[in-house]
Amino acid sequence: MQSNNLFIQEIINRARVARLSTLDHNKQIPHIVPVVFAFDRHYYYIPLDNKRKEQPVEKLKRVRNIQYHPNVALLIDEYDEDWSKLVFVMIQGKAYLIGEKNVEENDECCECDNNSNKIPSLKEGHKLLYQKYNQYQKVGIGQHCIIVKPQKIIFWKSE
Repeated sequence: MQSNNLFIQEIINRARVARLSTLDHNKQIPHIVPVVFAFDRHYYYIPLDNKRKEQPVEKLKRVRNIQYHPNVALLIDEYDEDWSKLVFVMIQGKAYLIGEKNVEENDECCECDNNSNKIPSLKEGHKLLYQKYNQYQKVGIGQHCIIVKPQKIIFWKSE
C-alpha cells in the first residue's frame, strides 16, 4: 500500500523513531520495542544493528515473534505539549526477515509485494538507513533487517 497523502509522508519522513509491535507464539502477549527505520515508499526497513544486545539477533524476542506470526504494527507519533498538535500514523502489515542475500532468493518473502515489481533488499535498506542516521558511521548496521510491507495505514491527528 503506497500512501499518497503528503501530510502522512511528511510525518513518516520526519520521524526518527517508531514502535514495533509483535505477538508471541501464542498470539496472546504483545511485545513492543522502539526502533529506527527507513521507508522507500514500498517497505519499512528496520535494522538489527550492532548496538549492544544481550543475545544473538536470531534470539531477539521481536525476531522470534515475527517468525511465529508475521503480522505487526509500526507506530509513528509526534507528541507535543499542545495536545491540539498530536498526531500518529500506525502501519499494519507483514514483517519478514532478510539477511545478506536479496529477498528474491527467499521464497517466503517473494509474496511481500503483490502490487509492484519492487523487491526489498538488505543493500537498499542499509543505504537508506545510512542516509537517515549518521550514528551508523560509528555503530555497525548489522547483517539483518526486518522488512515491513504495509497492508493498512491508520492516521489520526488532533483537530
